[in-house]
Amino acid sequence: MDQSEVLDRLREELEIPFFNGTIEEREYTEAEYQKIKADLVQYFDDYVRNVEN
Repeated sequence: MDQSEVLDRLREELEIPFFNGTIEEREYTEAEYQKIKADLVQYFDDYVRNVEN
């Protein structure tokens, strides 16, 4: 999948309709997509949720 497909899928699966992350423009495998998604969720947990508490 290409850059736009990865970003579209992240918006849909994570329910962040206006997400506009910056990733390299190239082809991504499913494993790479899952790593990007896991990293994004981890970032949210580590930095965004900690601000709320």
